[in-house]
Amino acid sequence: MEKQESVGDDRDELDVDSVIADENIDPSIFSIRNALEQPDAKVYTTLELHIQIHNGKIDLNPPYQRDVVWPTGKQMEIVDSLYHNFYVPPVIFAVMRDEDGEEVRVCVDGKQRLTSIVKFLDGHIAYRDPDTRKLWWYQVPPVHQGRRNEITAEGKRKFEDKRITCVEYRALSPASEREVFQRVQLGMSLSAAEKLQAIASPWAGYVNELDMKYISISGGLASHVQFDMKRGRTFQNLAAMLYCCEEVDLQRTPSAIQLERWLDVPQGPSRTFKSRVERMLSNLLEIASDKALNKGFTGFSAKVSPAEFVFIGVLIYVMHEDGVDFRDRERAAAILHFRNELRQTHKDVRMNTRVCKHCWAIITSVNERKVNLSLTSMVQRIGPKNAASGKNVKRKKRTQSDEDSENENIQTPPQSSKGKKTRVTAML
Repeated sequence: MEKQESVGDDRDELDVDSVIADENIDPSIFSIRNALEQPDAKVYTTLELHIQIHNGKIDLNPPYQRDVVWPTGKQMEIVDSLYHNFYVPPVIFAVMRDEDGEEVRVCVDGKQRLTSIVKFLDGHIAYRDPDTRKLWWYQVPPVHQGRRNEITAEGKRKFEDKRITCVEYRALSPASEREVFQRVQLGMSLSAAEKLQAIASPWAGYVNELDMKYISISGGLASHVQFDMKRGRTFQNLAAMLYCCEEVDLQRTPSAIQLERWLDVPQGPSRTFKSRVERMLSNLLEIASDKALNKGFTGFSAKVSPAEFVFIGVLIYVMHEDGVDFRDRERAAAILHFRNELRQTHKDVRMNTRVCKHCWAIITSVNERKVNLSLTSMVQRIGPKNAASGKNVKRKKRTQSDEDSENENIQTPPQSSKGKKTRVTAML
């Protein structure tokens, strides 16, 4: 059994992005790196924006955007603000060209505002007079004629001429586009995991597909296993799992930098690899959802750490290799053995070189049948929640070290953790 690692040897390789790892950066010299191109500020009328949206020249639905969440009352408030010339924050666009070479503006921030404007001009919501409380409609369809008050031509023209400031970025990468969105929404930079999630490639698309099919879906792994899903962590962990499974013999140690390069490869996964991965995830879900088999997850008070999540997947993947014959109870016992070995040996189960080497050693010993995989005897030996954080660690008081080990959120630059920006929701 390995000795417990020192306090200083706890860096999580998945937390270190390409900027931090650049050894050519001289910290004694002031320098601005990786700056975006200066955006342009344009002004469009509400009518111009309305026409562009209906003509498909403005995309309100990039993958990272929320659905329309403003209730009708809040949508009507933005109409009132525009009519009365109150400040409405700028809309942010990422300008790009479509397949036909035509410019398309992707809405990075301002979807709720633009949707409210479109719904008003389309006659789906009304303007409420603040004094009389009477509702006035920009359009009144024949079915509502005589029952709704239609705004005068002059009143319509006034709204059509209202100007909206729009900030336009050009030549943004998918990661930069997503980071602009994140900074505007939360006032913080993207985590290493979120930067990976913004990559557009066949591998990234497949990781997202697996997430929706086996992890995040109702009844998926997230319903049965406690692990960190915040800020792109699920995508990162699933990508790391596939990265290790693709070349099992290499016994890889995944890092944020390696995953970024790997995800960017233009050639996607083979059909055979996809089949094996989905067999592994399907089996993992079966084990996690079966009370008779899920002791490897429920038998520990600590959450499943990112390192455990990744290498449990690798463990089950290896136990499904051709020529290897394991039963589900043996795979379930292997998961319990795997987590117990890690938790008894390492104070903090992080994705660092030492922990990864130990993970591979456990997987190899299981695959070579050097471990007694009797689930019943293993449960009796380990006991319920007996190995959650090491046999010599007292559980009377929750320490910061325990918190770090269980949560392992991706680290962001120090300035991003000091208070999030707040926003006036009526003007979003």
